[in-house]
Amino acid sequence: MADQLMSLSKIFFERIFRIPDYQRGYAWGEKEVNDFWNDLNRLQMDKNHYVGVLTLEPVPQSKYNSWVDDTWLINSRNYEPFYIVDGQQRITTSILLINSVLELISEQNINKLNFSSQEEITKKFLFESKDEYKSRTYLFGYEENNPSYEYLITKIFRERSEHSSEVQETTYTSNLEKAKSLFAVKLKKLDQSQLEEIYVKVTQHFLFNTYFISSDIDVYVTFETMNNRGKRLSHLELLKNRLIYLSTLINVDEDNRARLRRNINNCWKDIYHFLGMSRKRQLLDDEFLNAHFRLYFNNQLEEIYKKSSHEYNRNFSHGYMQQNFLLEEYFVHENIHSKLTPQDIFDYIESLKDSVKQWYFINNPIDSDFNEDIKEYLNKVNYLTTNRMYYPQSTNNFKIKVLLLACLKNSENEGITLKLLKALELYLFLRLLYPYETFSETDRYEVDFEDIIIKLQNAEISINNFTEKLNKISAFITSSIEINQKLINFYRRMGFYQTNFLKYFLCEYELDLMKQSKTMIVKLDRDVLFDNGYNSMEHIYPQNAHHKYWLDMFSDFSAKERGSLRNSLGNFVVLSSPKNSKLSNKPFPEKKCNPQNTIGYKYGTYAEIELTDYENWGAGEILERGIKLISFLHRRWGIKIGSGKKIDKKDFLGLSFIK
Repeated sequence: MADQLMSLSKIFFERIFRIPDYQRGYAWGEKEVNDFWNDLNRLQMDKNHYVGVLTLEPVPQSKYNSWVDDTWLINSRNYEPFYIVDGQQRITTSILLINSVLELISEQNINKLNFSSQEEITKKFLFESKDEYKSRTYLFGYEENNPSYEYLITKIFRERSEHSSEVQETTYTSNLEKAKSLFAVKLKKLDQSQLEEIYVKVTQHFLFNTYFISSDIDVYVTFETMNNRGKRLSHLELLKNRLIYLSTLINVDEDNRARLRRNINNCWKDIYHFLGMSRKRQLLDDEFLNAHFRLYFNNQLEEIYKKSSHEYNRNFSHGYMQQNFLLEEYFVHENIHSKLTPQDIFDYIESLKDSVKQWYFINNPIDSDFNEDIKEYLNKVNYLTTNRMYYPQSTNNFKIKVLLLACLKNSENEGITLKLLKALELYLFLRLLYPYETFSETDRYEVDFEDIIIKLQNAEISINNFTEKLNKISAFITSSIEINQKLINFYRRMGFYQTNFLKYFLCEYELDLMKQSKTMIVKLDRDVLFDNGYNSMEHIYPQNAHHKYWLDMFSDFSAKERGSLRNSLGNFVVLSSPKNSKLSNKPFPEKKCNPQNTIGYKYGTYAEIELTDYENWGAGEILERGIKLISFLHRRWGIKIGSGKKIDKKDFLGLSFIK
């Protein structure tokens, strides 16, 4: 392995770079891009800055011969093709910056930058052409079957693609766009001399410790330590490189060695495809690896627990255990000629490949091929297990995702799966609705999800058995007179504001109203709502009610009673858009509909529109709507408040003082 410090100008001299399809896409976020910019901005013109490691692997002729658009540059002008094994984030960021500089000097009609024309800079860092720019040979980019390939060309470089009209957007392509936009904003603040300084620094004074590797062993042994600036390598990335390294040592013939490496690369290509496919919800590398670990090594977990240090013993949510086991005990050089066979590696990567698709569908049900009911209930469970919701034993949220993965892999049919999801949704909702202290003195109502996962994997229980267990626990909770009274006492005392269940409950009410309308037009984006995309919970009778309308409407009540009315269940509505602050203290008639704008209830969710049936909003209306919502609570989840009489419902709503 040869290495040397090189500037970007020297690195790009007569070379073509491709990011292999088995690597993740562009993962840098705003923090890392800002760090890069700050390093550049602070650098003095007479100094150099060490950027980090760049590891390059020569592309074999058998591979680049299939690069139709590139072979002329390789064969006729002796350009060397390389894979970027390590350092792609830094190189990509550099190219994004140079591209932003090119766009800016074009907009401002700047002829030359550091004595180089726009055309010269383009030919040096972006693309060459053999036919007066009718075609493009890109000097840096992704392999063609990488989803980021088309995006980089058409959306970042703003060039026409000759390969496909379809541009797939992923988390990684979103990161590309955000980084480019960030650079565009910063560059526009510079004058021409400052712009030139930035260009000179990034192309001549940012130095990469550049490794040109000559064998697989070299690169995969050293790769795990080449992790200096920027985002640290995930365990998933380290594992990929460990497996490729082991494939060079394992005792098989060359055909099987090549097949093993190909399968590893294809597996990680699929993994990164699914983990980064959704722009809304990027899936974490090591969360997936940890989930798969819990299932694949299920039979060995007890032994692994015993070996684990007390600091993370049986800590389901952390990745320490799987990291230590996979990278320090199982997939290690010492096991190659003893307990780790080639088939073990083949089986493991095949299992990873099969699981990542299911993991993606669990987290993004709408993209799955499950029936509509399963999609909906998977979504419900996702909403109930966000970090901001299902708080009892916070690690349960991750365990539930692993449980779903186990169930989807073991379920015999969709009917069984749907019954489980419905039982799970009911149980999780009850745990949100009922105060935590209700269950703190007994484990009768607890579910040991880790134990269930182990038993499911070992076929000690069936999915139907677990579904029955959940339904029995839920029935115990809803039928207990003692627990029911605790429920009434809690909400009478505390009110409903900022309670764990309220957002989910109101979303389910909105969904029920939509179904009743039979239009099935969605007016509330639950994904945005549960990602805390905007302030969504509206007090109809405002918290700070200073307007004369509200002062007159509630003048007969004490301060304590007004507080109870504000925080009673019937006084809340979930909004369709970020308009909470705009409505705030306005009188109810204006909240319903303001002729001067379209932000009132009339233009909102089904629940908002339902409110427009009321002429005014006072104590009677809050009570009436609260009782309506209690009826929905009973109809939707079978939860009966007290004896069902109005006096118990008023008590639950905290409105016993209303005659």
